[in-house]
Amino acid sequence: MRIGILADIHEDVEALSQALDLLRREGAGPLVVLGDLFYAGPRIAQTADLLIEAGAVGVWGNHDLGLCLEPEPQILARYPGRVFDFLRTLGPRLEVDGCLFSHGLPHWDATDPTAYYLEDRPESAAGLAGSLAASACRVTFVGHFHRWLIATPEGIIPWDGKEAISLGPERRYLVVVAAVCDGWCAEYDTSSGRLVPHRLGGSITSPGECGVMGAAGSGGR
Repeated sequence: MRIGILADIHEDVEALSQALDLLRREGAGPLVVLGDLFYAGPRIAQTADLLIEAGAVGVWGNHDLGLCLEPEPQILARYPGRVFDFLRTLGPRLEVDGCLFSHGLPHWDATDPTAYYLEDRPESAAGLAGSLAASACRVTFVGHFHRWLIATPEGIIPWDGKEAISLGPERRYLVVVAAVCDGWCAEYDTSSGRLVPHRLGGSITSPGECGVMGAAGSGGR
């Protein structure tokens, strides 16, 4: 199975359209969203429409909490119903063909906005150990950090996301996927273990450069 991975869209519908077109051409499917669809609200309906049309599945991010977890009446009234039709399909974690997907590290409380700021980072020993302990899957994919990173139980693998990499079947991996709004998406072949980062055409930002704002009651990146 060739899974298309979309992290941290933040309503960048131009980059999302490019990513969806690219992944379709590559024959990737299913398409998995790693959370943080929301930015400030003006294009969340367009974002949801594109993902619904593409048949995407996924998880929520900290920017999406105000829309996914018992949204207030004024929030429900602010956005079209199709926004919530899609956001209600998202959960804290998702397993697809032996891979685990979450927005933040899988041992965090995904409903706690403070966890995304105060918990261990993926490059720390505690963050890596906690992530691997919380997942029974061989490969765990997360977003949130707006950069590329791959780690095994032994530590960080030197890799900057500029080329494809093979994830060997004998090891377990934590993979941080760079953001769509920074001009990136990814494709993972569960049969071969090949992870391919895709740079979107016309993008001028690098991992970590996408500006992000707090969602409805959810805070920043």
